Formats: sequence, C-alpha cells, structure tokens
Amino acid sequence: MNGVKRVIADALGRVPVFAIVICEATVIYLSTAIAKVAFTQLDPLYAVWYRVGFMTLMMLLWRRPWRADVRAHLPHRARDWAVVAGCGIAVTAMNTMFYVAISHMDMGIAVAIEFMGPLAVAVITGRSWRERLGIGIAACGVVLLAGVSLTGAASARFAVGLAAILVGGSMWGTYIVLGRRIASRGHSLDNLCVGIAVGWAVQSLFLAPGAVARVVHPKAEATWAAAPGGTWKLLGLLFLISMFASFVPYLTDQIVMRRTSSAAFSVMQSINPAVATAIGLAFGEIPSAWECIGVALVILAVVVTFSGDRNPA
Repeated sequence: MNGVKRVIADALGRVPVFAIVICEATVIYLSTAIAKVAFTQLDPLYAVWYRVGFMTLMMLLWRRPWRADVRAHLPHRARDWAVVAGCGIAVTAMNTMFYVAISHMDMGIAVAIEFMGPLAVAVITGRSWRERLGIGIAACGVVLLAGVSLTGAASARFAVGLAAILVGGSMWGTYIVLGRRIASRGHSLDNLCVGIAVGWAVQSLFLAPGAVARVVHPKAEATWAAAPGGTWKLLGLLFLISMFASFVPYLTDQIVMRRTSSAAFSVMQSINPAVATAIGLAFGEIPSAWECIGVALVILAVVVTFSGDRNPA
C-alpha cells in the first residue's frame, strides 16, 4: 500500500501544479454534475448522506484512528474535542447545503456564491486593502447573480438554493477557522478524520433512516434505481461520487500544498467557479451573460484577496 502511495506521489510530483488543480476541479465538478443527475433517483439530502458516509468510511480505513499511535495525537481535553467535532460538523453541513443548493440552482453559480465564506474569513482575519477590495468585488458578483436569478421565472426555487449556499459558504468559513486550529497542533488528517466521523454521526440522526429506506424502496420518480439490481447500481454510483468528489481531492490537496505556497494554492482555487460553469454547460446548465459576469467577478475577488497573502484563509 505504501508502495502504491509512493508511486502516485512521485507521478504527481512531476506534473505541473496548476495542471493538477485543473484536473482535480474537473473531476470534482464532473462528479457533482453526475450527482445532480442522480437526484432523479434519490433526493439530494439522502444523496449527500451517502457521499459524506462513504467519505467517512474511506478516511477511517485510511487513517485508522483506533490505533494506539494515532489515538495518542487525538484531543484529550473537552475544548480540543469541541474544535475537532465542530470542524467535522462544519464539513458535513457544508456538503449538505451545497447539495441542497445545486438542486435549486446551476452548479457554477452555487460554487461562485459559496466562495463568500472563505472571502469573509479573509476580511475578518486580514489587515490589508486586498481583503476589503476582494469582498467588495465578490459582493457585487453575488448581488448580480442573485438579482438576475431572483427576477426570473424560477425565482422562488432559486431563493431556496441561495439560502442554502449562503449557509454552506458560512460553514466553509467555519471549517477554515477550525481547520487552522487543528492544523496548528499537528496530525491534522487524523483529527479531521475523527471530526468528519462525528459530523456524519450527527447528520445520520436526521437523514440515515430516510436515506436507507429510499435506497431499498426508491421514490416514485426513480427509473433505473427501482429496476432489479438498481439498489446496488445506485450505491455504486454514490460511492464513486464520494471517492472522486471528496476522498481523492483530500489526498491530492496534501501533495499539491507541499509543492506550493498557501497563497498560490488559494488563488488557484479561483478556477473552480469557471470549471463548474463549463461542466454545467455540458449538462445543459446555460448561464446568461450577466451570470457569467457575476461568476467572473467572484473569480477576480478570489485572485485579488489571496494573491498577496502569505497565509490566506
């Protein structure tokens, strides 16, 4: 297993960082677009329970926090456990709200608006003009996106998605703040693994019964999931979505972040709304000219905010 990891790490070490980031974003949002298609077979809230669940199981098998050497680095005080649990709950809530949002709006728009979370953290923690200018540009982009969409025929539907993605963005910001505190103590992946397990356990209290029931007995609108063998096909699809939209990006980010500064990495994330919009086009999500301008403003805001920061949010 270690040999396989070494081969993959060596291979990625020879590929330009920006190419890795583009490929990673493409895989993430292609998987997300496929997840949107799966919403016809399984409700978004139940689909995200499986996405987080499969990611949790893969991380537990990867990090194996039950080992004595790993347990030694886990929290020992209630305050530290609160940070770890809060971080995991934030990750789970962020994923949940994102799935709710993309079921009510185009994926590229949702990704762009969600960046308000990291940008808000940058403004709160930053001291330079870049953070304030960046949040101003992003706010203009989000207002433009919201204004255009709320005046359309599906304004009520978009409003639900807007509320969800704003909550999701705030959870992204919370994850950044708490994740920094975890990273500062070392062994961040082990602690994050346990935190995500806590988050999935909390999510399961609300979604597990319905999610399991809907896979065993698909909803009336389901087509192929209700056919013989459809349950296993649906679970297999959800597993692949979780692997390529969540687990693989975690592994890739660890390699990429070792090869570049945190500022450069954050700026590279600005391509995410563009990639999400491009993939959305392939799945029939056609943005208007004004929506494209709004997404472009958010991308510009990310570049302005993080390009001069040595330790961005």
